[in-house]
Amino acid sequence: MAKAQLSLVNRLEEGLMALFLAVMTFLTFVQVILRYVFNTGWIWSLEATTYTFAWLVLLGMAYGVRTRTHIAVDLVVGRLRGRALRIASFVAVLICIAYAVMMFYGGAVLVQRLVELGNEARDLPVKRWILLIMLPGGFALLAFRFGQMFWQLAKGSIQRLGFGEREEAVLPPAAVEVGEEER
Repeated sequence: MAKAQLSLVNRLEEGLMALFLAVMTFLTFVQVILRYVFNTGWIWSLEATTYTFAWLVLLGMAYGVRTRTHIAVDLVVGRLRGRALRIASFVAVLICIAYAVMMFYGGAVLVQRLVELGNEARDLPVKRWILLIMLPGGFALLAFRFGQMFWQLAKGSIQRLGFGEREEAVLPPAAVEVGEEER
């Protein structure tokens, strides 16, 4: 993927995360004010906040992989060095890609079924498939990010999935993004 296209995907990912966080915060704030000050509220607010949060989580998973700020349990892998570490990292990335692809497939099947059913969300006047399109979309983005990580491992730009040393955990995420060339 060309740098300009990758940059666009990165900016879109970050922009959507910011938008969903802002919408979620706004809806929650207004709902609290309406409920506790005016003793009323929006019936659809909880459902909208829930779907917005789901979108944010799925985008956040891919963002965490891209910036290498995801949670990595490295009790065993952290003790490996050299070739064993490299092999374990490849296996782990392949497992992560397989998981993302399976979830993408399951999400796509669910969305297709919801399109066929044509039902709307419980409180929102929106088709459920539109709200749940984030499942295949989010997991496709996650698989793409793990694919980038696989490529970086293959090129030798990174040596493992998570941070190599504890001191690296204090680096700003932009300094260690997957897909960025080492400077």
